[in-house]
Amino acid sequence: MGRPIRVLLVDDEERFVANLERLLRSRGFEVASALDGPSAIERLEQTEGVDVVLLDVRMPGMDGIEVLRAIKRRAPETEVLMLTGDATVQKGIEAMREGALDYLMKPCDIEDLTAKIEDAVRLEAIRRRPVLWPRRLVKEITLPAFIRLEPEDPLPRALEAFLGQPGMSARDELYVLDAGDRFRGVIARGDLLAAARRHRADPGIRWADLVAHPEWLPSLPCAAVLRAEHPTAIDPEADLEAAARRMLADRVRCMPVLEGERVIGIVRLSDVLRHLGQ
Repeated sequence: MGRPIRVLLVDDEERFVANLERLLRSRGFEVASALDGPSAIERLEQTEGVDVVLLDVRMPGMDGIEVLRAIKRRAPETEVLMLTGDATVQKGIEAMREGALDYLMKPCDIEDLTAKIEDAVRLEAIRRRPVLWPRRLVKEITLPAFIRLEPEDPLPRALEAFLGQPGMSARDELYVLDAGDRFRGVIARGDLLAAARRHRADPGIRWADLVAHPEWLPSLPCAAVLRAEHPTAIDPEADLEAAARRMLADRVRCMPVLEGERVIGIVRLSDVLRHLGQ
């Protein structure tokens, strides 16, 4: 982009705002903030060229949905990421219907949030999103293409998998499968960071540092950091309402789709909410 990404943070929790401002600025973002809806609108009008708004759903007075509508009236090209500590299907649907790009649950991992902000700036095609036809089952919006990751693969392969899925770089976990596409476990961004920090004896390594220096990962297989747990998953014949409720309850934004024991793809919360809102 050639200049810092400009973020407007809108939340009535002063401590949360102060902490998140500090973290985002340390990662090179230009950050303005507001503690209520009217102040956010005023900030938006006074601040030239805001790229992304991080907007709390629940605020006293003018709530997040009202602020979202006002933002989209004044600056429809500005991407808005909704933040909430109290997620509901209806609020999520309403936010997507009003033009929010995604619906994130607090507390957000800073590396994950950073990636999502960068996605919002890069994905110009989302701003010209075509009209969607109604879909009601998980199988109808399952994304079948994802990068295979096996226990024997080296750790740099896991890093490549995180980076090699367009529009999904803010996913929490990678799913490690066996030769029959059955689950062996999961690897999160934090697992790769922890491995690099141990290997380099440097607790200050951040996700952006690791992306720039994949050689900082030790020469170990994925099995060395694999967490043998089964993530939240859903059947392809399940309805979208059930998928939304499960993801919100488990605070995940991406969920594998299982046909028997076999993983056939993934479904994203943002896609589910968008189709439910049609």
